[in-house]
Amino acid sequence: ASSTARAASSKIAAVACTADVHFPSPLKVPEASIAAEVELTPGVREMIVIGDSGNNGAAILWKIPDGPTRNITLPLDDGASDDLEGGAWRGGHLYTLTSSGAVRRFSPDGHGALARDGDAYRIGTEPYSCAILGKVNCGKNYEGLCLRADAADGSTPRCLGYAASKTEGALYCVVMMDGKLSIDGVRRPLVLPLERDSLSDCAFGAWGGPAQNTLVITTNIHGGSTSYIVDEATGELQTLDVPSTLTNEAIAIDRSGALYQMMDDNGDESLALRMTCSGW
Repeated sequence: ASSTARAASSKIAAVACTADVHFPSPLKVPEASIAAEVELTPGVREMIVIGDSGNNGAAILWKIPDGPTRNITLPLDDGASDDLEGGAWRGGHLYTLTSSGAVRRFSPDGHGALARDGDAYRIGTEPYSCAILGKVNCGKNYEGLCLRADAADGSTPRCLGYAASKTEGALYCVVMMDGKLSIDGVRRPLVLPLERDSLSDCAFGAWGGPAQNTLVITTNIHGGSTSYIVDEATGELQTLDVPSTLTNEAIAIDRSGALYQMMDDNGDESLALRMTCSGW
């Protein structure tokens, strides 16, 4: 192995996590499918957790690091389904992605909630989005959206992040075109060595934190409900040695380096785990 690969492996091996027994679980939000650190009020960090299809944008916010929780509803339009499967916070905005490939952007409304910045739009033409955005679990069947911060010198990387296809077990490079997220049709997707239909989310660590340049994914019950760190150059996966839910649906890393995993079992509440981690 190269010295770079050995360094990466030793860094991954150094990540150590301890369960946060004070984190409230289950969370009072149905079918958790998105998790991301947000700042809807200046200086107040919160973990947002959003439900998927049939829940009309239902979400809960947990104030980092000790709570409490509060509920909000994302104001959705009718241009696409409410099957919100991927979400990421970047540049003061929350971006969400439906399984059909529809993107919505939300911004703080000044009152602790979110306002929608326009209507849903396609992350790409077919086959990168479904012919009918109101359908669910079609086409690429996106399950995650992960967006990275700008580089330390202020430059923007070509791949802002990835859209995670459950159907293909692959991460599609996402770029910004005319102010909208779009699949990069030139760059080949990063195909991961996973069981079929098991990829359930992806995330970069929150901006300003120790994991901001670390890409993680998680899998559902078909993939052993396991979380991994991803080598973006090769697609190699390194297992994170952490407990998991029965079937992970969402993953996030906050600015302190704490790792979150959320479960969707089609219930009215969602089992959730928070682990304090070091060594990112």
